Amino acid sequence: MSTMEGRETVQDQIEDVSVRLSRTATWSGIETETYYGPAERTAEYDDKLGDPGEYPFTRGSFPQMYRSRMWTLRNIVGYGSPEDTAAGIDASIAAGSAAVDVVFDVLSTQGLDPDHPVLRADVGLDGASVSSLNDLDRLLRNIDVTKTDVAWHITYMIYPLVIAHARRHGLDLAALHGSHMPDYLRLNLDGGGHKFFSPAFGQRLGADTLEFAARNTPRWACGLPQAYNLRERGCTPAMEIALGLAIVRSTFRDLGLRGVGVEEVAPRMAWVSTSDIDLFEEVAKYRALRRMWARMIRNDFGVQDQRSARLRIACHTSGRSLVYPQPLNNLTRAAVETLAAILGGVQSVETCTFDEPIGIPTHESRELATRTQLILAHEVGAARTADPLGGSYYVEALTDEVEARAYAFLTEIEDHGLIKGIEDGWLESVLDDENFRRQQEIQNGERIVIGVNAFQPAETRPPERFKVDQAAVDSHVRRFVEEKRARDPQSVRVALEAVFDSARGDRNTQDAMADAFLANCTFAEVSGAQRLACGMKYDPFDAVRAPFDLG
Repeated sequence: MSTMEGRETVQDQIEDVSVRLSRTATWSGIETETYYGPAERTAEYDDKLGDPGEYPFTRGSFPQMYRSRMWTLRNIVGYGSPEDTAAGIDASIAAGSAAVDVVFDVLSTQGLDPDHPVLRADVGLDGASVSSLNDLDRLLRNIDVTKTDVAWHITYMIYPLVIAHARRHGLDLAALHGSHMPDYLRLNLDGGGHKFFSPAFGQRLGADTLEFAARNTPRWACGLPQAYNLRERGCTPAMEIALGLAIVRSTFRDLGLRGVGVEEVAPRMAWVSTSDIDLFEEVAKYRALRRMWARMIRNDFGVQDQRSARLRIACHTSGRSLVYPQPLNNLTRAAVETLAAILGGVQSVETCTFDEPIGIPTHESRELATRTQLILAHEVGAARTADPLGGSYYVEALTDEVEARAYAFLTEIEDHGLIKGIEDGWLESVLDDENFRRQQEIQNGERIVIGVNAFQPAETRPPERFKVDQAAVDSHVRRFVEEKRARDPQSVRVALEAVFDSARGDRNTQDAMADAFLANCTFAEVSGAQRLACGMKYDPFDAVRAPFDLG
């Protein structure tokens, strides 16, 4: 047998290591149990912890955790034109990602078009430029959304756009596979949304999305709350839990008024979280979060369904923790944050690339981020047993303290009023105070950040930057303008009037938005119609006029 034949035989015996744990014994041959616990169970243990997969799910959402199913290994992709991002998706999957997270540029994220006169220079710079159904079709050229798990970042347009894509191509809505983040209250808290929608309309959009998904796309997951951006904005771990739970509780109450039960939406929800650099506090956060979620579902909403009480967590390592000086140090930061997420028992992980503070991640840096997760799973052995830090005096004390602080802040939020706290600026002032405290600690040396305020290099050279194909972006913008001119104006008018009426009335907004995209309406037109319905400007920059009189 040749050497090559031998390699093929070995390779044939290896499972897909991105979706299945390869080994449960240590490298010296000591077999590892599925989980470990006290010799004798007590009432306190059952009440506060329980075994993995048991209420209150402190120790993990599933009995065998990663032995039965690995976390979903993700990688963020998004830059340039739709075709550029499609090529990036192909490369990410080839590098070992089991799924991909698609991120959009600043215009698409805010519901604007690539021909916007104010932001034209930003097209495709920090994500994919997608503003129409034709754009999405190009991005998904090699993807079947009924088979491949695609997570869509940030933009509230993407869910109805995917619905329109499915309808155009005759796909069964019930088979749609993927996720997005319908937390639109977050738009008013993370520094990017005050001039786009009111908190009240953002809350309604989120409820509309969850209701539509419950009725039409049972396999579609909704990332709510989108606590990652809240955490990057300034929340501590306890504040992340409290503010996220306040958003969820408010949304559940709104859905209840529509006759949509918690048990209809909670099983398909995922908490979108961050994993920051303090390894043990992050592990404690995930454990406290699951316990608080389970108790909320059972005690506050009276739902006994285990699927609703068993929280799923989608995690991204912290972009805020990464720094420009000595960017290769970010590899270590991202690895530790990924380890914290795994030890904390999350269901999906996206590891930041080391060069994110420099610019758009290169293909090499994305591959390194993917390999970080694979090394932790298959070489370090972080996935062998459920809740490996459970029972540690330190971790259990931290879990209790994070929980106590989260409950205290949740009480503050609900006493003040969630929507009121967003409208009057109280919540943002709390986040500003926390950001100021963090910055002061860095400046006075209480918080050491290697390469920033300690161990600074005499000189540093940034790594190679990823370069967007500007010619491709320019061609994409010209094509967008040409396609917009070629549309049937009457079909566009009728579709936008329906969007306007649904936003002003009580019809679910998602169906009207999907119909508008099928009529080739653009992001700016759909979001502009909704802003007009809310009494706001068609264009937040007041640089583009509405194509029709919708008032």
